Amino acid sequence: MEAARSFISTALWFIAAGILFSMPGLAYLAVIPVVVLAVGLLMDSPSEISIERKYPRTSLRVGEETPVRVHLRVGRGFGLVMVRDPLPEQFALVKGSNVRIFFKGPKKLDVEYEYTIKPGKRGRYLLRRSEVVGYHVFGLKPSQWGVYGDDTEVVVLPLISLPKRTRTPVTRSKIPIPLTSVSIRGPSSTDFREIRDYRTGDPVRFINWKASARKGEILVNEFEKEGKKTVLFIIDATGSPVGSSIENPLEYSIQLVSSLAYYFTKRGYNVGLYVMGYGRLIMPSTGSKQLYTMVRTLLELEKLEMSEEDFAHAIGTLRYVLIKYTPLVVYVSNLLPEQLKWLKEGMKQLRSIYRSMKLPMLIFDVSTYSLLDEQVSSLILLEKRGIHTDIFGLGAYPILWDPSREGITSVITRTVRLIR
Repeated sequence: MEAARSFISTALWFIAAGILFSMPGLAYLAVIPVVVLAVGLLMDSPSEISIERKYPRTSLRVGEETPVRVHLRVGRGFGLVMVRDPLPEQFALVKGSNVRIFFKGPKKLDVEYEYTIKPGKRGRYLLRRSEVVGYHVFGLKPSQWGVYGDDTEVVVLPLISLPKRTRTPVTRSKIPIPLTSVSIRGPSSTDFREIRDYRTGDPVRFINWKASARKGEILVNEFEKEGKKTVLFIIDATGSPVGSSIENPLEYSIQLVSSLAYYFTKRGYNVGLYVMGYGRLIMPSTGSKQLYTMVRTLLELEKLEMSEEDFAHAIGTLRYVLIKYTPLVVYVSNLLPEQLKWLKEGMKQLRSIYRSMKLPMLIFDVSTYSLLDEQVSSLILLEKRGIHTDIFGLGAYPILWDPSREGITSVITRTVRLIR
């Protein structure tokens, strides 16, 4: 109504000016705003709106770009049409714009446009319906606001990187996977393991007739299974509040574990996962289904600011798994001085299980402190070097990874060179 008052005021001003200055021509000009007002009142704000959004893919990886194609139709009205597609804060606009303005004239408006988005963090996201506002051409009638189209769920998976293909000299491995860390599935080998009670489905050829006769029960020989060795990942989800929601130790840890799990499963290794802080365990297995289960679990992780679980407690929880599989342990965390006590206690438990001073254990220290002040990051780096010295002396192999200075491909390449 404010616009209508403006037109009426303008017409009255022309009439008053014509009378005051005895200029009929000025009075005649009052016809213009009156006609515009009359015509404008006969027009409606843009309406009969429909929007269709198309996504070539709704499953992406972190950093992967995807176009969004929008088809807008406006059937009635006269004026400006503004379209806005809300984006989660974890998404970046790479090309084009998710906010567009079009003019709806006497004909139906039918336009298509495109923009490109890129997710910066893994997770499940709901891309909300498009918001559309139709403004009357002269502002004489209320604007038409509404949401159109459909909500779309987009799944963003952790980025998986592979090591570079390089020739690795045949040398003794710095981190050997235990010889007893073999698959518990697959065909039996000729290596004897133990005599045990008969179970339904055991082949008759494995029955130990002499032992069965002596005990009066059916006993069978069990042999070691042929297969690859086992890697158990322990990821620290308790974390420390360092960095942004996109660049922090947990996000980089998830990317690292996903990439290494992909590398080992593609080579037939058994891989398992334990999420420290959540107490969530995925038993070791192999194959694409196992990889999918691990990635899906990592996809839904959120950083825990407070958790009572530490590394020593995690090893106690995993004792049965460690004894059964004797895996290579890959622990991924942002190591801090206050964690050293529990880290030493957990490594002490591991030595009792593996009965060796040199542990088949790889510790990744994911540090994002270089994003802070240079002097602060230098002091933290000195602390971490002291922690690494202690860890190495206890029989594990530490690797410091600063994602801002070394890419994921580089650190994975370094890692696979260490492991046999």
